[in-house]
Amino acid sequence: MVPQGLAPGNDPLPQSVAIAGRNCRGVVRAGCADALRPLFESLPATGALELVKQSTVRSVFRGGFADLDVHLKLFRTATLSDRARDSLRGDRGSREARNLLAAIALDLRAAEPLACGSVDAEPRGARSFVVTRTIPDALPFAFDLPPAVLQATGRLLRRAHDRGFLPGDLHPGNVVIDGDGEPWLLDLASVRHAGDPDLRRRAHALAFFCQALDGGPRDGRAQPLLLGYLASGRPLPSQFADELVLAARAVRGSALVAFGRRASRPCRHTVVPERRRGERRWYLHQVEDETDRAALHAICREFCAGPPRADKEGRRGAVWLLDDVVVKERDQGAARKLFTSMYWLLFARVPQAEPVALATLAGVGHVFARRLPMPPLAHELARGVLDVTALRAAARSLGDAVGRLHAHGLRNRDLKFENLVRDPTTGVVCMVDLDGVRRKRPGDARGQGMDLGRLHAAFVAAACPGGRAALCAFLRAYLRVRSRLLQPAPARRLVRTALRRAQQWASAHR
Repeated sequence: MVPQGLAPGNDPLPQSVAIAGRNCRGVVRAGCADALRPLFESLPATGALELVKQSTVRSVFRGGFADLDVHLKLFRTATLSDRARDSLRGDRGSREARNLLAAIALDLRAAEPLACGSVDAEPRGARSFVVTRTIPDALPFAFDLPPAVLQATGRLLRRAHDRGFLPGDLHPGNVVIDGDGEPWLLDLASVRHAGDPDLRRRAHALAFFCQALDGGPRDGRAQPLLLGYLASGRPLPSQFADELVLAARAVRGSALVAFGRRASRPCRHTVVPERRRGERRWYLHQVEDETDRAALHAICREFCAGPPRADKEGRRGAVWLLDDVVVKERDQGAARKLFTSMYWLLFARVPQAEPVALATLAGVGHVFARRLPMPPLAHELARGVLDVTALRAAARSLGDAVGRLHAHGLRNRDLKFENLVRDPTTGVVCMVDLDGVRRKRPGDARGQGMDLGRLHAAFVAAACPGGRAALCAFLRAYLRVRSRLLQPAPARRLVRTALRRAQQWASAHR
């Protein structure tokens, strides 16, 4: 239950005083007004505060005022839906302050809110903010921290759930560890107060917190956290283990879809520059190597200013093989799907040619990807330049990649050795030419047998490079990663489909 006096609509900071600056207004905890008055006078400018984190929806700053070390979080109302949500539920700054106080009242460690309010002098309407006391010597939570820290975090999550306090988007980035190894909650703008949650809600909350791990809360790295969760309250029914598996799969599927949307939205992975009517629309992927990012994006813009003669022409569009990037021309819808597919593979951690940009204009799209300097795997196999060790390493890498692809509900109808490239240094096999990637539910096995069948037919057509040992290395890696991602082993029906598809593919490509 929500503690008395903290229900939505009440004063977000009890025992507070109103304060106003030139462009902002809000409330501040009694005793902190004099120290924080310079901040209110300067907003929306942040002065000497250090920028800690920035995204399309908020910016986080850190600094000191008198004897107070504080964090300032400025929320943006970037879209119409943001403004509508704030009108219905209250601004996010006040809502987070209220939820932080609710957590503290429930004996949960949470950052102490000191002030909240809104900034009026903004071109797109008011922006809200919240000021919290900085947790001293805090480090971000990570699953490689000592087991005692993970167990303490599990106990904190259990106390929160037992009290019906369910943060809607609680992930490791919203937890910090103080100098004593104790976890603290941050970023509580979205919280539900649902009473004692059932097993499904508990499992979903844990799966969301552990979604970065292959096995979710059942992953080996999460075991200390899960042990702390289970040992700090009344025993949970045995079916809770099954609920964790189901929740991990469901969270993975929804997270994949959400990550795919980042391909067309401004976020930390994608830059979408403003444009005038009639101009080309750009979606610039934030390439991991910062030194290459500007150069690659400049190549993309130069290409669109005057494309050279295409290297390939086909029914789906043209292809250009430049020195550093590969460009594919598709109709706008197909180009968007291809660019989104690249983001799906990024989320699934399937090796691929890194996406660079998408440009659309007048119903035509150009997709840019980094060009891998190695020849296709089919060419290496035809020349017979790979020894037994390299062939087995490539088989293991390919098995891991296809296993991750299938465990995330993805299929690739163009899986063949011509569309695979091997890094000779690491032995990692990367997928290229992703027009055939499709998405299904993670638990849906349809299409998996066809993918495996095409690969098996290509393996036989290439005279079985590496022999039975390479085939076994592929299958072991494929099954191992499926198990790690909590997917069941392939059924006999899937194997029969793979063999049938292999025969069909071989007959069609004689």
